[in-house]
Amino acid sequence: MQAKRWRVLIVDDEFRIGMLIRKLIKWEEIGLECVNVVDNGEAAYNIILSEKPDIVITDIKMPKVNGLDLIRMIKEKDEPVKFIVISGYKEFEYAHKALQYGVSDYLLKPIKEEELNKVLKRIQEELIKSHLKQDKEGKIERAITTSVQIIKSNLLNNIIEQTDALSVDEMQEEYNLEFDAAAYRGITIKLDYSDYEKSDRRQDRITVEKLLTIIEKNFEGTVKEQLICEKDNLNIYCLINYDLTDSKQVNNVINRILIEIQEYLLGLEQYKVTIGIGLEKTGVGEIRFSIQEAYQAVQNRIKAGTGRLIYAERLQFIPRTEMQKYLIKYKEQLRMSIETLSKELFENVINQIYGEFQFEENTDFALCYDVANEIIDLYFETISVKNEKEDKLKQFLKNACCHCNTIGNLKGLLKKYLSEDMEARLKILETESVKPIRQAKQYIEEHYNEKIVLEDIAHIVDLNPVYFSVLFKKETGFNFTTYLVNIRMEMAKQMIRTSNKTIAAIADEVGYKDTRYFSQIFTKTVGVKPALYRKLHS
Repeated sequence: MQAKRWRVLIVDDEFRIGMLIRKLIKWEEIGLECVNVVDNGEAAYNIILSEKPDIVITDIKMPKVNGLDLIRMIKEKDEPVKFIVISGYKEFEYAHKALQYGVSDYLLKPIKEEELNKVLKRIQEELIKSHLKQDKEGKIERAITTSVQIIKSNLLNNIIEQTDALSVDEMQEEYNLEFDAAAYRGITIKLDYSDYEKSDRRQDRITVEKLLTIIEKNFEGTVKEQLICEKDNLNIYCLINYDLTDSKQVNNVINRILIEIQEYLLGLEQYKVTIGIGLEKTGVGEIRFSIQEAYQAVQNRIKAGTGRLIYAERLQFIPRTEMQKYLIKYKEQLRMSIETLSKELFENVINQIYGEFQFEENTDFALCYDVANEIIDLYFETISVKNEKEDKLKQFLKNACCHCNTIGNLKGLLKKYLSEDMEARLKILETESVKPIRQAKQYIEEHYNEKIVLEDIAHIVDLNPVYFSVLFKKETGFNFTTYLVNIRMEMAKQMIRTSNKTIAAIADEVGYKDTRYFSQIFTKTVGVKPALYRKLHS
């Protein structure tokens, strides 16, 4: 790992002296790099604030903003900069003031190379020690905080997945938690993208970290314990433990959390937030159910709307098996539309399925997402024309569905992407059928003067003769024999018009050994005998 290089700014109103100082410094040996050389305090001030150098070597006597003013201004900004003051004056007041400002050293002009580098080496060593100490303290603090957060997050994950059913005493003892209050409540905070195609993983991380801070800060002091974990698609799960007497206050805090998140998101228009709140539970065995209720509550934003609190106690939850009632009568139609790659039929079925939801009032609208997942699974199970990108599309759709916060958006997403996929697969199918016909046509054009039979061409393009015959007629509009005759007659017409060859010779060149038969075919196809055709075009 490359050692850190400490950055140095040089300030002197005589630019050539500044450049001389730069030349005297043993940059590589000490481990320094030059930020800039400037000739006035005002420019230096702006560079210090923007570039954040570690060391500033500055002259004292400068117009407008002198060296001492520069040091004072930077100290007021609380910037951690080490100053080395250079002056051509021996007056005590300069040295005294410089020391008052906490400068690291004071050098007199003319600058001596050895003395300058000695001072810089000492400051560099001080910076290294300070950096290592801060880094170590910061790492320890971050490690402790991170470890606690990870432990709590893992515990909440275990509770949600019911992989580790612990008693209150076990949670308090093994995880050092204070689960000694009577009430438990699950909460789900959901962020939705306005446009999932524009998702930004880096911004997601920054945003989620901010939300975690808002949640922790607001619950602190109100609840006895809080566990938080993140799930896929910008879901944040919380479990809080508090005294029953604080129920009203907890509700106020949750409302405040929503307001603060919305205020933070004012500058981030790509996100919408909703909070689902599970029922208040008094037994540790019921914790998981409150978390599930909170998740189902937030899923009902698809009907209730985003930017609000949705309480599970005001909803009528329906078992997931109810999803089948919305799909069973449409499943065969769905399957048929997928098998036949019928975009119109597929979109019509989707409209019918979600049309039922749009007229419902007293139902669990979380089912909308379950139905969407079922449709996606059915689509990729049924589709016969394979596409190398289908796994990627399937995962994209499942994720994107989680960010649809209206029935219209969810319905539109399924129709848009799956219909487009059908069209793409239909083109693949058409391309696969066109390719052998294109090969057959090319072969005929190159070998029209030879004996050609359908079975031979079918063998060349590796198709069953019967299927090839049907496909050839579909793609060209002619049966195989008619197409071959037309090609031969076109070549014969060209030779009759442009050469003096005999009709017999021309007949032979286009694949007919029998001149009389050729003449009959030509007359039938063109409408006149070969000799008359020549006379008309001579």
